[in-house]
Amino acid sequence: MMEINTHNWRSPSLGKDLTLKVYGSSGTPIIGIPTRGASCGQWEEFGMVDAISYQIENGFNQLYCVSSVDSESFLNEDASPSQRLVRHQQYESYLVDEVVSYIKDQNPIDYLIIAGTDLGGYHAINTALKHPAEFDKAIGLSGIYDIKKFMNGYYEDDVYYNNPMDFIPNLSRQPILNNIRDIDFRLVSYHNDPRMDYSRRLSNVFRMKFIEHKLDIWDMDSRDEWSQWQQMLKTHII
Repeated sequence: MMEINTHNWRSPSLGKDLTLKVYGSSGTPIIGIPTRGASCGQWEEFGMVDAISYQIENGFNQLYCVSSVDSESFLNEDASPSQRLVRHQQYESYLVDEVVSYIKDQNPIDYLIIAGTDLGGYHAINTALKHPAEFDKAIGLSGIYDIKKFMNGYYEDDVYYNNPMDFIPNLSRQPILNNIRDIDFRLVSYHNDPRMDYSRRLSNVFRMKFIEHKLDIWDMDSRDEWSQWQQMLKTHII
């Protein structure tokens, strides 16, 4: 039987109560980020937890599923683009300052994987790029790596520094680049994925900056992307 625990705390970064679902009791920890605006229960509901149940039940991996606040940030049409970016940055602080710290307190393994689907893939890859000392592997499944589409034409420094398509090409500080190059990046998509071009474009950026990574475009045309994401996650956490 898989051990499942739910933890709640009031996030000082976001100023609201958030729930974290933890699957398994030991093993290399994975932060799982859902699709845009979804809750921490989405991965369980759509089979992602079952897909890696062997690894979890046998103590190879421990999965920490977080909720998204994209409906309060990138998808919030009632907020200005600059306000959306503020909320996004608060979410990033929640992931790094709260969730990562919590995992380190609970799990002694000094190797951390972060993975996400759809806009969650952006959060996984972008958070690892901005905080490379905290992560060892970052997996983006059908990620959206250019946030300008959510900004309604607004473009200032806060967009630039949260948009890997923009800030990575201009990154020249070698100590930071060397830390980034230590991460095992996986950019994963499939042939009829409407977001596939984001993975290809970011792969080109990574190659330009000599950032080792794996671009993995699956030759599958199934319209059920969750079934593909399940297999992709299982493949790339190993």
